[in-house]
This record gives sequence, C-alpha cells and structure tokens, in this order.
Amino acid sequence: MDEQQLKRLGTPFYSTKEKGTGLGTMVVYSIVKAMRGEIHVERRQGAGTCFTISLPLNEKNSP
Repeated sequence: MDEQQLKRLGTPFYSTKEKGTGLGTMVVYSIVKAMRGEIHVERRQGAGTCFTISLPLNEKNSP
C-alpha cells in the first residue's frame, strides 16, 4: 500500500480489490472507534501490510 491508499483506509466505498466494495474495512474502523480502540497499520513495500487492533480493557469485566 502506498501513502495515498493508507490515508483512504476506512472510508466508504474505497477498496484496493477489483471486486471489493470497501464497506468491510469501513465497518471495522467504525466498530473499533466506537469501542475506543485503535488500528495500527504497518506496511512494507513488496512484503505486505499488517493491521494491529488494540481495544481497551473494561475494568468492570476483568477478573
């Protein structure tokens, strides 16, 4: 992914796939944001892209 593609991640109807709708990534970004989480994207040219999703621990539900 290049820099422009990274900036557009999570926006409606954006996809790098030929037959993709771009809605799946948008839904994931919306859910993670609603849960006060973060999505970190690491890319390596020619090697692929790695997504890491971090969600906060809800202290009321912890053991």
